[in-house]
Amino acid sequence: MAEEPINAALATPPSPNEQTADIFKLNNDCLDCIFERLQDLRSEVAFAKVCQRFQWICLNRWRSSHAYDQLDIEKWRELLPNYEDLCYFMKQMRPHIKHINVSSCLCTLLRDLDEMQIYVLPNVTSFYYDPEDMDCYPSDRSIFKMAKMMPNLLRLRLTTPIQGRYLSYFRHLQELHLYEDQHKAYELQQQYLDEICSQLLNLKVLDIRMYDVISKLRLNNCVDFLQNLSILKLNLATLKSILPEVLKLPALKQLVVLLDTEWSIPPLASVDSFDHKIREVHEFYEIMERKAPDIIGFAVDGYYMPLEPGWDADLPIWSHNKLQRLAICSWTHPIEFLERYTCMTNLQMLCLRNWTCLCDDMLVKFIESCPRLHHLDVSYCREITPKFLERALGILKERVANKQRTGYVITRPLLLYYVLSGFEDYVDQKNLKNSPDYKDYIMFMDEFPVSSERGLSFVDRGYQFEFE
Repeated sequence: MAEEPINAALATPPSPNEQTADIFKLNNDCLDCIFERLQDLRSEVAFAKVCQRFQWICLNRWRSSHAYDQLDIEKWRELLPNYEDLCYFMKQMRPHIKHINVSSCLCTLLRDLDEMQIYVLPNVTSFYYDPEDMDCYPSDRSIFKMAKMMPNLLRLRLTTPIQGRYLSYFRHLQELHLYEDQHKAYELQQQYLDEICSQLLNLKVLDIRMYDVISKLRLNNCVDFLQNLSILKLNLATLKSILPEVLKLPALKQLVVLLDTEWSIPPLASVDSFDHKIREVHEFYEIMERKAPDIIGFAVDGYYMPLEPGWDADLPIWSHNKLQRLAICSWTHPIEFLERYTCMTNLQMLCLRNWTCLCDDMLVKFIESCPRLHHLDVSYCREITPKFLERALGILKERVANKQRTGYVITRPLLLYYVLSGFEDYVDQKNLKNSPDYKDYIMFMDEFPVSSERGLSFVDRGYQFEFE
């Protein structure tokens, strides 16, 4: 239904002396059906403008669809080229917007909202700023205006350089993400980090990593305030001086450490031939020692931390047998190194991406020993053959049959991540993704595993621990 006919036929409701238009005699269910058949947002807005009753019906539909929970002003401009319609729609949806993702300049967005007389977005809980133009840094004034406009913000992510002034004005903030895995001109200033930690006592997630320089931030004056913190992501340089205090935080569930881009080159070594891989492992071992009873997951990449074979033989984690998520990637050790981990029968996620000599037999042992295994990532492992799929399928079918005989029928298929593995071509040739034989037992996945930036199977130049 076009906008013009609606406006012509459905002007203001009739006065008592005028004949009531038939459409006003319809009940709300009928009007709701009419709304469903409108062709576009322009028509919907025109319908909503007729009267308060129509407006209520439209607003109820917009809210219940959740299609406009996230503010996307550029997309809304395209849908509503008439500026008055856009302003009307913005004002109607203002109390119901929950999320904002911004890829343009933040200053421009705030100016546009000002012009539309949108001064407060009371229910916005998450704001993600990742501009396409990396030189468009948010100013202190913009952060100050944001804090007033979004007083109930819970999650904030800013990927551009920022000094940090006024971040502590987001009084209800629970998550603060300042990480971007590329160059930043400068990092958060120490005085503003101190303010954030001391004033935002509801903070549960703090990510202050700096990718390509040595971080100068320190948490020495802040750690006592972080009693509710469950996830901490920081550089090794920041962690070094306060590791024991961090490990004592009562709510800490995840610790992600980014290794700094600094190494010591021996005086007699050639700069051109020296291996620049990062080998700072003291804190890694200390976390293993101190938190062994609570560790339910860890991830480490062998490229940046090429630990010696047998490095984990005497770790205190073995007596606790609690691992649920394990990622050991980019390793060149003999395959026997992995066998000791098959005793971790509670494993739910196993990521062995880019192992040089990973073989079918070792993977089959994990399938046999770990009945709760749900995610298995063997991407870039070229030595695995299609025979592994047949053997794994047989084990899983037998396990399901045993469960059915004992009265347990709820099972989850194994999610298998296999990009550039030794059987990738075989899966495509045989169209195993759509095979009814594999359907309930193995699902072939293109995307990486869940629950971190790139899945637990890959850690950006560092390591990750998860605690019970």
